[in-house]
Amino acid sequence: MKKNYRWGILGAGRIAGKFCEAINFTEGAEVYAVASRDADNANAFAARHKAAKVYTNYTDLVKDENVDIIYIATPHAFHYQQTLLCLQHNKAVLCEKPMSLSLKQTAEMIEVAEKNKLFFMEGMWTACMPFIDKILSLIKEDVIGEPQYVSANFGFIAPLDPKGRLFDKALGGGSVMDIGIYPIFLATLILGEPTDIKTVSKLTATGVDEYANMVMQYANGQTAHILSAININTPLEAEIIGTKGMIKINNPWFKATEFSVVLNDGTTQKFLMPHGSNGFEHEVKEAMDCLDKGLLQSTKVPHQLTLSISKIMDEILKQAGVSY
Repeated sequence: MKKNYRWGILGAGRIAGKFCEAINFTEGAEVYAVASRDADNANAFAARHKAAKVYTNYTDLVKDENVDIIYIATPHAFHYQQTLLCLQHNKAVLCEKPMSLSLKQTAEMIEVAEKNKLFFMEGMWTACMPFIDKILSLIKEDVIGEPQYVSANFGFIAPLDPKGRLFDKALGGGSVMDIGIYPIFLATLILGEPTDIKTVSKLTATGVDEYANMVMQYANGQTAHILSAININTPLEAEIIGTKGMIKINNPWFKATEFSVVLNDGTTQKFLMPHGSNGFEHEVKEAMDCLDKGLLQSTKVPHQLTLSISKIMDEILKQAGVSY
């Protein structure tokens, strides 16, 4: 690995803070610069996470020649323009999920990255975690047989704030964009793109989805049932059921450190995979490993997976009656 990768951080919110904790935990990584439009917030964030440079203008950070890779941690609605800004200035980009507000925007972002021969990855931290690698390995080894059904949920009670990022349509609010992407990711990773999607949802007064209950069917008859919500607490569990048994991922499944395999004959095996830091370290390492190898996309979060998820989300939001 290169001796040190200097990260530039766009945005100084809670997720950016978690990500920077993981950067500082990871060998060969450095929180070099942070940009926020709020100077006080930027300076406090930089002091907390040991960033050498502070910017109150995103463009100034992007132009900094010492920045090796940029992590975009701003609200969803800003990902598209900020990613294009980074790519136009020859920067590798890790953009927090969801990649953008639409398949059209996501496809353009990927097209520009590929044209400019720059590394570009959606920040789906779950995809980079050891438990996902192990589950894919078990499926490949035919331990649970052919996957037939995926179930996953992600819901919590969010305080009602019409101008907050979860409820403000202009910021890309709603359950599907913020957390529904996790169960959609799992179903797509295991079963691919569905041939049919049925969505039942309820909208908030601000016009974003309060919850979305989704059933998806696939070409070979497999099904998935996924739920996202910002008005109820859900179990935060997931299951992958195959012809020979099932994989049960306990709460919180999207950052799991353990899961169980239960075969049809009753045999049970538990797998434990603790994180070294807060879970984001796997994503940090994956991005830097890709840069080391000169890759333009991650094998854990390839562009095609990002495009498939974006396509599915477009259809779900259309059925829910949400348009950004």
